[in-house]
Amino acid sequence: MTTRKPFDEDSILAERASRGDRAAFAVLVEKYQGPIHGYALHFFRNSESAADVAQDTFLRAFRFLHTYDASRRFATWLYTIARNLCIDRHRDDRRREQLGAEAGGAAIGAGTNFSEGPLAILEGREDRARLAAAIRELPEKYRTPLVLCYAQGLPYQEISEILGISLNNTKIRIFRAKKLLLRELGLVEDAP
Repeated sequence: MTTRKPFDEDSILAERASRGDRAAFAVLVEKYQGPIHGYALHFFRNSESAADVAQDTFLRAFRFLHTYDASRRFATWLYTIARNLCIDRHRDDRRREQLGAEAGGAAIGAGTNFSEGPLAILEGREDRARLAAAIRELPEKYRTPLVLCYAQGLPYQEISEILGISLNNTKIRIFRAKKLLLRELGLVEDAP
């Protein structure tokens, strides 16, 4: 039996966690909790749903650590779990909405810059809210790569691995997502 070389420090921690080292898993949770929550926040209208998905991501990761291949990047594996949970929960939320259940409130928190005047702050919040709403309305196949690229700062190659699509397809989806956003926000006109 040949053993594969661990991809990076996270992979080593994941291997240790799979052998029962809870402290190693705690390090991974500490490192990725914020980014996974931020990623999930782009799917939902409230931080409570995002927090639930983030927690479920780590529970599922812990439960299935034995399936993780340490020769691959841990973050890619973890984001794939988060993506699948976001899609499942989003689908469930849509079903509830169709059945008349109440939807959550807005999910974008905006920082305040006290050096700006009140009107500028308000305009900035409105712009961020419009952008967040437009992103939420994108089809999932465009929204996910866009969020992974710009909100999470992941490289195209890693996004390709998370989504299970080619690098070229990833670039195309991000390009189309940006085009759809610009159109939705009224920043470009539709060609005749």
